[in-house]
Amino acid sequence: MATVRFSKDLHEEIVKNARGVFGKQLEAATDAKPDQAWGDKIYNILFGEHTAVLNAVPDMFLKKVSTIEIEKVGSQNANLKFALTSDRPWPTKFPDTEYAKQEYSYRDGVVLKDHLVWGEFHAEVVKWKQGIREVEEKREAFVKQVKTIIEAHATLAPALKMWPPLWDLVPEEYKERHREVKEREKKEVTVNVDLGSMTAAVVANKITR
Repeated sequence: MATVRFSKDLHEEIVKNARGVFGKQLEAATDAKPDQAWGDKIYNILFGEHTAVLNAVPDMFLKKVSTIEIEKVGSQNANLKFALTSDRPWPTKFPDTEYAKQEYSYRDGVVLKDHLVWGEFHAEVVKWKQGIREVEEKREAFVKQVKTIIEAHATLAPALKMWPPLWDLVPEEYKERHREVKEREKKEVTVNVDLGSMTAAVVANKITR
């Protein structure tokens, strides 16, 4: 096998692949967000008894939205977008109520205030965020251990001997280098001597002692 040293590039590629080990888990945790049904629920709570009035206002006076964006619920970041089952009227300037406020005037995202009415939704967001955080923590712990192994060795072979699964994190080009069998050059050396007579002399010396 050829000697493959842990260059900066190899180190970075292995670390990148180590992070990728948790790619599917992180994707699943990220996708486990609160159900889209929350869109209509949140809208109805936000506008409550005013919903009928808003629906009665001519379209020229209010804009219509097909989604609702939630930036925070209480102190918990959410950054969630929910589809509404139909286009709904939305005030040009969102009111600051006991339930919510619009944090930025240049976008429609709202912050749901720390209110009991959002208790169930808040719990779901916290659970979702915690799921993502747990995968990220596992990933970072794994990457740290992989770094410990590769930083303890100058070359790939002894690191693989310590932890064979490292092989799955090694980029293909480095695997190919590792597989290479380097033949040692055999240099033919010639000297102008009579090897036969030399051998005979040594043997004769042993006999006549």
